[in-house]
Amino acid sequence: MQFDWLGSSMACRYLFGILFGVLSTGALGANCEPIWQEDFEGPLDRSLWNIIEGDGCDQNLCGWGNSEAQTYDAKAVSVSDGLLSLTAFIDDQGRVRSGKITTEGKRGFQHGVIEARIKLPEGRGLWPAFWMMPEEKNLGWPLEGEIDILEWTGHEPHRLIAAIHFGDLPPDNVHYSETLRAPAVWSGEFHTYGIQWSPNRVAWYVDDRIHGVATSDDVAPWPWVFDDKAFHLILNMAVGGTLGGEVVPADLPATVEFDWIRVYPLSCLEVDTPEKASS
Repeated sequence: MQFDWLGSSMACRYLFGILFGVLSTGALGANCEPIWQEDFEGPLDRSLWNIIEGDGCDQNLCGWGNSEAQTYDAKAVSVSDGLLSLTAFIDDQGRVRSGKITTEGKRGFQHGVIEARIKLPEGRGLWPAFWMMPEEKNLGWPLEGEIDILEWTGHEPHRLIAAIHFGDLPPDNVHYSETLRAPAVWSGEFHTYGIQWSPNRVAWYVDDRIHGVATSDDVAPWPWVFDDKAFHLILNMAVGGTLGGEVVPADLPATVEFDWIRVYPLSCLEVDTPEKASS
Protein backbone atom coordinates (compact mmCIF):
# COMPACT_ATOMS: atom_id res chain seq x y z
CA MET A 1 0.00 0.00 0.00
CA GLN A 2 2.99 2.27 -0.28
CA PHE A 3 3.13 5.14 -2.76
CA ASP A 4 2.10 4.93 -6.43
CA TRP A 5 -0.18 1.91 -5.98
CA LEU A 6 -1.50 2.60 -9.46
CA GLY A 7 1.97 2.75 -11.03
CA SER A 8 3.01 0.45 -13.83
CA SER A 9 1.10 -2.81 -13.70
CA MET A 10 2.42 -6.12 -14.91
CA ALA A 11 -0.77 -8.09 -14.38
CA CYS A 12 -4.26 -7.38 -13.07
CA ARG A 13 -6.82 -10.17 -13.12
CA TYR A 14 -10.49 -9.49 -12.45
CA LEU A 15 -12.33 -12.45 -11.00
CA PHE A 16 -16.08 -11.92 -11.10
CA GLY A 17 -18.81 -13.88 -9.39
CA ILE A 18 -19.73 -14.99 -5.94
CA LEU A 19 -17.19 -16.12 -3.40
CA PHE A 20 -17.63 -19.79 -4.22
CA GLY A 21 -16.69 -19.14 -7.82
CA VAL A 22 -13.03 -18.60 -6.91
CA LEU A 23 -10.17 -20.99 -7.36
CA SER A 24 -10.02 -23.46 -4.49
CA THR A 25 -10.01 -23.94 -0.76
CA GLY A 26 -7.37 -22.40 1.47
CA ALA A 27 -8.46 -24.19 4.65
CA LEU A 28 -5.86 -25.47 7.10
CA GLY A 29 -5.80 -28.92 8.61
CA ALA A 30 -7.34 -29.52 12.01
CA ASN A 31 -3.95 -30.13 13.65
CA CYS A 32 -2.36 -26.87 12.57
CA GLU A 33 -1.61 -24.48 15.43
CA PRO A 34 -0.55 -20.84 15.04
CA ILE A 35 3.03 -19.90 15.80
CA TRP A 36 1.87 -16.36 16.63
CA GLN A 37 -1.49 -14.81 17.29
CA GLU A 38 -3.04 -11.57 18.42
CA ASP A 39 -6.52 -11.57 19.95
CA PHE A 40 -6.58 -7.94 21.08
CA GLU A 41 -7.49 -8.87 24.63
CA GLY A 42 -6.70 -6.02 26.99
CA PRO A 43 -4.69 -2.90 26.09
CA LEU A 44 -2.68 -2.89 22.87
CA ASP A 45 0.64 -4.59 23.59
CA ARG A 46 3.22 -1.91 22.84
CA SER A 47 6.02 -4.47 23.01
CA LEU A 48 4.54 -5.94 19.83
CA TRP A 49 2.89 -2.96 18.13
CA ASN A 50 3.98 0.50 17.05
CA ILE A 51 1.30 3.20 16.85
CA ILE A 52 2.12 5.40 13.86
CA GLU A 53 1.49 9.15 13.97
CA GLY A 54 1.82 11.96 11.44
CA ASP A 55 1.25 12.65 7.76
CA GLY A 56 4.45 11.09 6.43
CA CYS A 57 6.23 14.37 5.78
CA ASP A 58 8.95 13.54 8.31
CA GLN A 59 9.83 10.57 6.05
CA ASN A 60 9.68 12.64 2.85
CA LEU A 61 6.36 10.91 2.13
CA CYS A 62 3.82 13.68 2.63
CA GLY A 63 0.37 12.19 2.20
CA TRP A 64 2.13 8.84 2.71
CA GLY A 65 3.22 8.92 -0.92
CA ASN A 66 -0.35 8.42 -2.17
CA SER A 67 -1.81 11.92 -1.63
CA GLU A 68 -3.77 10.52 1.32
CA ALA A 69 -5.83 12.94 3.38
CA GLN A 70 -5.34 11.54 6.87
CA THR A 71 -2.87 12.31 9.62
CA TYR A 72 -2.32 9.23 11.76
CA ASP A 73 -3.12 9.79 15.42
CA ALA A 74 -2.92 7.55 18.49
CA LYS A 75 -6.41 8.76 19.44
CA ALA A 76 -7.74 6.86 16.42
CA VAL A 77 -6.45 3.51 17.74
CA SER A 78 -8.38 1.66 20.44
CA VAL A 79 -8.84 -1.86 21.80
CA SER A 80 -12.08 -2.86 23.50
CA ASP A 81 -14.12 -6.05 23.92
CA GLY A 82 -11.53 -8.09 22.03
CA LEU A 83 -11.49 -5.83 18.97
CA LEU A 84 -8.90 -3.46 17.57
CA SER A 85 -10.58 -0.37 16.10
CA LEU A 86 -8.95 2.06 13.69
CA THR A 87 -11.27 5.04 13.31
CA ALA A 88 -11.14 7.80 10.73
CA PHE A 89 -12.66 11.05 11.98
CA ILE A 90 -12.51 14.80 11.48
CA ASP A 91 -11.00 16.78 14.34
CA ASP A 92 -11.99 20.21 15.67
CA GLN A 93 -9.79 21.91 13.06
CA GLY A 94 -11.43 20.03 10.18
CA ARG A 95 -8.46 17.70 9.63
CA VAL A 96 -8.86 14.01 8.90
CA ARG A 97 -7.36 11.78 11.58
CA SER A 98 -7.04 8.01 11.44
CA GLY A 99 -5.23 4.97 12.85
CA LYS A 100 -2.27 2.82 11.87
CA ILE A 101 -0.22 0.20 13.73
CA THR A 102 2.73 -1.98 12.69
CA THR A 103 4.99 -4.70 14.07
CA GLU A 104 8.06 -3.16 12.40
CA GLY A 105 11.24 -3.89 14.37
CA LYS A 106 9.27 -6.04 16.82
CA ARG A 107 7.90 -9.03 14.92
CA GLY A 108 8.49 -10.20 11.39
CA PHE A 109 7.41 -13.29 9.47
CA GLN A 110 8.78 -15.20 6.52
CA HIS A 111 6.54 -17.76 4.77
CA GLY A 112 3.53 -19.52 6.22
CA VAL A 113 -0.16 -18.67 6.44
CA ILE A 114 -1.08 -15.20 7.66
CA GLU A 115 -4.69 -14.21 8.20
CA ALA A 116 -6.94 -11.78 10.07
CA ARG A 117 -10.64 -11.58 10.81
CA ILE A 118 -11.72 -8.09 9.77
CA LYS A 119 -14.92 -6.08 9.55
CA LEU A 120 -14.61 -3.44 6.86
CA PRO A 121 -16.37 -0.10 7.37
CA GLU A 122 -18.86 1.78 5.23
CA GLY A 123 -17.92 5.17 3.81
CA ARG A 124 -16.79 6.75 0.58
CA GLY A 125 -13.12 7.65 0.40
CA LEU A 126 -12.06 5.04 2.95
CA TRP A 127 -9.06 2.82 2.18
CA PRO A 128 -8.41 0.27 4.95
CA ALA A 129 -5.66 -2.28 4.45
CA PHE A 130 -3.88 -5.29 5.96
CA TRP A 131 -0.40 -5.57 4.43
CA MET A 132 3.30 -6.31 4.92
CA MET A 133 6.64 -4.62 4.31
CA PRO A 134 10.18 -6.04 4.63
CA GLU A 135 12.08 -5.76 7.87
CA GLU A 136 15.49 -4.05 7.93
CA LYS A 137 14.98 -2.29 4.61
CA ASN A 138 18.24 -1.40 2.90
CA LEU A 139 16.96 -0.40 -0.54
CA GLY A 140 14.34 2.00 -1.82
CA TRP A 141 10.74 0.90 -2.30
CA PRO A 142 9.79 -1.48 -3.89
CA LEU A 143 13.15 -3.16 -4.51
CA GLU A 144 12.67 -5.45 -1.51
CA GLY A 145 8.97 -6.04 -2.10
CA GLU A 146 5.60 -5.35 -0.53
CA ILE A 147 2.73 -7.79 0.11
CA ASP A 148 -0.82 -6.42 0.29
CA ILE A 149 -3.06 -9.05 1.87
CA LEU A 150 -6.22 -6.93 1.70
CA GLU A 151 -7.10 -3.53 0.33
CA TRP A 152 -10.64 -2.18 -0.02
CA THR A 153 -12.19 1.15 -0.89
CA GLY A 154 -15.52 2.63 0.13
CA HIS A 155 -16.18 3.86 -3.38
CA GLU A 156 -16.16 0.24 -4.66
CA PRO A 157 -17.60 -1.79 -1.77
CA HIS A 158 -18.07 -4.93 -3.90
CA ARG A 159 -14.34 -5.15 -4.72
CA LEU A 160 -11.41 -6.68 -2.82
CA ILE A 161 -7.83 -6.02 -3.90
CA ALA A 162 -4.66 -8.01 -3.19
CA ALA A 163 -1.23 -7.26 -4.62
CA ILE A 164 2.53 -7.60 -4.55
CA HIS A 165 4.85 -4.70 -5.43
CA PHE A 166 8.33 -5.13 -6.91
CA GLY A 167 10.44 -4.04 -9.90
CA ASP A 168 12.55 -0.92 -10.16
CA LEU A 169 12.45 2.37 -8.29
CA PRO A 170 9.53 4.67 -9.17
CA PRO A 171 8.36 5.48 -11.76
CA ASP A 172 9.46 2.06 -13.00
CA ASN A 173 7.87 0.16 -10.13
CA VAL A 174 5.56 -2.74 -10.90
CA HIS A 175 2.64 -4.40 -9.16
CA TYR A 176 0.83 -7.67 -9.72
CA SER A 177 -2.73 -7.47 -8.42
CA GLU A 178 -5.75 -9.71 -8.01
CA THR A 179 -9.27 -8.33 -7.69
CA LEU A 180 -12.30 -10.22 -6.38
CA ARG A 181 -15.78 -8.85 -6.98
CA ALA A 182 -18.98 -10.15 -5.40
CA PRO A 183 -22.68 -9.25 -5.61
CA ALA A 184 -22.77 -8.32 -1.92
CA VAL A 185 -20.66 -5.57 -0.38
CA TRP A 186 -17.71 -6.67 1.75
CA SER A 187 -18.33 -4.12 4.52
CA GLY A 188 -20.45 -4.56 7.62
CA GLU A 189 -19.66 -8.22 8.35
CA PHE A 190 -16.55 -10.03 9.57
CA HIS A 191 -14.58 -12.04 7.00
CA THR A 192 -11.21 -13.79 7.20
CA TYR A 193 -8.59 -12.44 4.79
CA GLY A 194 -5.20 -14.08 4.38
CA ILE A 195 -2.27 -15.33 2.34
CA GLN A 196 -0.51 -18.63 1.82
CA TRP A 197 3.12 -17.63 1.41
CA SER A 198 5.65 -20.22 0.29
CA PRO A 199 8.89 -20.02 -1.70
CA ASN A 200 8.18 -18.53 -5.14
CA ARG A 201 4.44 -18.26 -4.45
CA VAL A 202 1.87 -16.05 -2.73
CA ALA A 203 -1.81 -17.04 -2.77
CA TRP A 204 -4.59 -14.79 -1.42
CA TYR A 205 -7.81 -16.04 0.10
CA VAL A 206 -10.96 -14.88 1.83
CA ASP A 207 -13.06 -17.14 4.07
CA ASP A 208 -10.94 -20.19 3.11
CA ARG A 209 -11.31 -19.64 -0.64
CA ILE A 210 -8.26 -18.72 -2.72
CA HIS A 211 -9.01 -15.91 -5.14
CA GLY A 212 -5.58 -15.24 -6.63
CA VAL A 213 -2.06 -16.62 -6.95
CA ALA A 214 1.26 -14.99 -7.91
CA THR A 215 4.46 -16.93 -8.58
CA SER A 216 8.00 -16.10 -9.59
CA ASP A 217 7.04 -16.88 -13.19
CA ASP A 218 4.36 -14.18 -13.04
CA VAL A 219 6.82 -11.42 -12.10
CA ALA A 220 9.61 -12.37 -14.53
CA PRO A 221 11.82 -10.82 -15.82
CA TRP A 222 11.95 -9.00 -12.49
CA PRO A 223 13.42 -10.99 -9.59
CA TRP A 224 11.17 -12.60 -7.01
CA VAL A 225 12.18 -10.70 -3.86
CA PHE A 226 9.58 -12.08 -1.45
CA ASP A 227 11.70 -14.92 -0.08
CA ASP A 228 14.73 -12.84 0.89
CA LYS A 229 13.75 -11.68 4.38
CA ALA A 230 11.03 -11.41 6.99
CA PHE A 231 8.15 -8.94 6.57
CA HIS A 232 6.30 -7.07 9.32
CA LEU A 233 2.55 -6.50 9.60
CA ILE A 234 0.76 -3.21 8.92
CA LEU A 235 -2.88 -2.44 9.77
CA ASN A 236 -4.25 0.94 8.78
CA MET A 237 -7.21 3.03 7.68
CA ALA A 238 -6.16 5.44 4.94
CA VAL A 239 -8.57 8.09 3.66
CA GLY A 240 -8.61 9.48 0.14
CA GLY A 241 -5.49 9.28 -1.99
CA THR A 242 -4.76 7.55 -5.27
CA LEU A 243 -6.91 4.52 -4.46
CA GLY A 244 -9.27 5.83 -1.78
CA GLY A 245 -10.61 8.57 -4.03
CA GLU A 246 -12.74 11.54 -3.04
CA VAL A 247 -13.18 12.04 0.70
CA VAL A 248 -16.78 12.53 1.83
CA PRO A 249 -16.74 14.19 5.29
CA ALA A 250 -20.36 13.24 5.89
CA ASP A 251 -19.32 9.56 5.90
CA LEU A 252 -16.95 10.07 8.85
CA PRO A 253 -16.35 8.84 11.47
CA ALA A 254 -15.88 5.29 10.24
CA THR A 255 -14.09 2.32 11.80
CA VAL A 256 -12.35 -0.82 10.56
CA GLU A 257 -12.32 -3.59 13.18
CA PHE A 258 -9.81 -6.42 13.62
CA ASP A 259 -10.98 -9.38 15.70
CA TRP A 260 -7.78 -11.41 15.56
CA ILE A 261 -4.62 -12.21 13.58
CA ARG A 262 -3.10 -15.69 13.15
CA VAL A 263 0.23 -16.83 11.69
CA TYR A 264 0.69 -20.53 10.90
CA PRO A 265 3.95 -22.29 9.97
CA LEU A 266 4.85 -23.24 6.44
CA SER A 267 4.45 -26.90 7.39
CA CYS A 268 0.68 -26.36 7.60
CA LEU A 269 0.68 -25.07 4.05
CA GLU A 270 2.89 -27.90 2.80
CA VAL A 271 0.41 -30.43 4.15
CA ASP A 272 -2.78 -28.67 3.17
CA THR A 273 -2.27 -26.95 -0.18
CA PRO A 274 -5.18 -27.41 -2.62
CA GLU A 275 -2.85 -29.07 -5.09
CA LYS A 276 -2.01 -31.83 -2.61
CA ALA A 277 -5.59 -32.15 -1.45
CA SER A 278 -6.70 -32.90 -5.01
CA SER A 279 -3.89 -35.32 -5.81
